[in-house]
Amino acid sequence: MRPTDDGARGDAAADAAALPVIDLTAPDWWAEPAVVTAPMLAAGAVAAEVPSFGTVMFLRFDDCLASLNSPDLLAMEARYFELQGWTDGAFVDWIRRNVVMMNPPGHTRLRALVSRAFTPRAVAGMEAVAQSVADELCDAVDDAGGAVEFVGDWARLLPLRVICEMIGIPRVDTDQMGEWAHGLSVASGMADPDARRVGDEAMASFNGYVGEMIAERRTHRTDDLLSALIDAEEAGDRLSPAELVALVVQLIFAGHETTQNLLGNGLYRLLEHPEQLAWLRAEPDRVPDAVEEMLRYDPPILFTSRVARRDLTIAGVDVAADQLVMLNLTAANHDPAHVDEPARFDITRTDVRHLSFGHGVHFCLGASLARLEARIAFTTLLARYGTITETGGSDWTTFTPLRGRQRLDLLLRP
Repeated sequence: MRPTDDGARGDAAADAAALPVIDLTAPDWWAEPAVVTAPMLAAGAVAAEVPSFGTVMFLRFDDCLASLNSPDLLAMEARYFELQGWTDGAFVDWIRRNVVMMNPPGHTRLRALVSRAFTPRAVAGMEAVAQSVADELCDAVDDAGGAVEFVGDWARLLPLRVICEMIGIPRVDTDQMGEWAHGLSVASGMADPDARRVGDEAMASFNGYVGEMIAERRTHRTDDLLSALIDAEEAGDRLSPAELVALVVQLIFAGHETTQNLLGNGLYRLLEHPEQLAWLRAEPDRVPDAVEEMLRYDPPILFTSRVARRDLTIAGVDVAADQLVMLNLTAANHDPAHVDEPARFDITRTDVRHLSFGHGVHFCLGASLARLEARIAFTTLLARYGTITETGGSDWTTFTPLRGRQRLDLLLRP
């Protein structure tokens, strides 16, 4: 992790004896990570040391973008958890089979098979479902007199019900899917023994449920994503039962929790900026642009990690072979060399570029679905409610790469 002089952009950090430090155990980091890294970027830092993982976290947009596309930086597989001493159990076994955590050629093979089923046409076909769910959730709010805990009872349920419908999971089971997925989320951060237990129990439950569902679909196909995944074929190759389970669980997990964060974070920021909320209500056609700014400002995933395939130098920082490398997506999206006034939340921006869905071979497969759900969510909420008032809230989630509000109590009025 020794900084070296690469002569690029006059980097202060590349000439310094030590990098700045990001303390992943500090509350201020989780509360407003962009505020923590802003002075580092302003001082020219390219990266920061992360003592809790004995590694380095890169900050700048261009460096993170290049790293996401570099063949010398591999998906971390289970390394993030192995560094915490978590080497076995149902959760870690799932991580090792998870397409998001895999490298070529295994990743290439699974991605090709998944793409045969998770098509743009299949995603577009979910628009009516998403609109129906959004209307149902608003009806429930109205029945409750306009009071709602938005994160848990609206932002969570919209993407959860949509992805479960897409997969073919009965509506009666969707809440259970959400509870198990939350268990995986608890385990995905800096896992203590309790978090590991929760993650293992949740994954064991998923294994049983999804395994039974796959066995049933093999003999009774329906018009859903699971049947399409079972039938997906690439050059005579098909997904194995274990791969199908891992993939379906990943779709449920990633297919709702990150979008939940996008919706909760986005509405929270709009309430912080009432003039922008009013502008968006008057300009509903600009909701897609607003969603991109929400993604830039508060990425649903704070950081991602890679493993160095060989000794290399990134932006003047030496990285050893087999070393874990962290990429700070929040800092990258707030890089002043990349975006004007990055600390300003501005939904009137156009052509917003961000790394919130990743880049390269691991670009988020569900990005188009998340954008569709967010567009429908904000368009529906702003059309139905002329007044949205925050009546109570909470802190940001902590000790997990997933960034979101823990709750957001609202009163919605027509």
